[in-house]
This record gives sequence, structure tokens and C-alpha cells, in this order.
Amino acid sequence: MIAFTLNTIPTAQARARHGVVNGHSMTYKSGPQRAAEQTLDALLAPHAPTAPMVGAVVLEFRAVFPPPKSVSKKERAAMLRGWVHHTKKPDLDNLTKQLKDAMTRLNFWGDDRQVVRTASEKRYGEVGHWEVCVREVAGGEAI
Repeated sequence: MIAFTLNTIPTAQARARHGVVNGHSMTYKSGPQRAAEQTLDALLAPHAPTAPMVGAVVLEFRAVFPPPKSVSKKERAAMLRGWVHHTKKPDLDNLTKQLKDAMTRLNFWGDDRQVVRTASEKRYGEVGHWEVCVREVAGGEAI
């Protein structure tokens, strides 16, 4: 099992951009998307296993966001206690995709199709960060 915290505000996977250059259609990633991927890769790299995981993998993560500066002290306290849920953008699916794609690039596993179970959560916290736990499923283990 590998468990760690990444001290950066979680970002979601953005859609690919499309354009035409010299009459040819092309697809590219925006500058902020590339920067977010590079940051996530740099923070994940020290936690990458020496060899990719083989077989089934379970991924659990929590994306923690700081409360907006515009909220009252009372509302901020409620957010930090978990009484107010993070229902704003980014959506959980795109956060999952961003994290899984980064972990695939860094060879946590051979392919993200190996992830057979994902448990994920968005919430508020004092400081934005990712809490990640990934483990291989033992042969015959029920999940």
C-alpha cells in the first residue's frame, strides 16, 4: 500500500482544445492544463513505486479545497467541520481522471484499466491538498 499527501490545490482534467494550423486540424492542451499536469507529476514522482503494480488496483483519494475567501467566518467554520459539502467545480469525475492519468504517466500501474475500485471525496479544509492511497488487490481478495 502506498499512502501520501500532495500539498497542492486539486485541479481537474480539462477538455482538449482544438484548432487549425496551416489547414490541418490539431488537438492540444491549454497552458494551465499543462502546468497543472507538470505540478502534479512533480509531486507524485517521489511516491511512485520502483516497478508498476500488476493486477487489480484500488485507488482511494480525497480532494481537499480551501473555503472561498468570500464566505463569512460562520460559513467557513461550517465548511471546515464538514457540515457544508464542496458542491462547486471541479467535478469529481474530472478530478479522478486527472489523478489517474498522472499516476499512469508515472508508472504506478501499467494502465488505468487495472483500477477496479475507486473511492473518492471532495471536501473543504484549511489548506488545499490531495490525500491518496493506492494498493494492489491480493489474489482472491474480495473488495
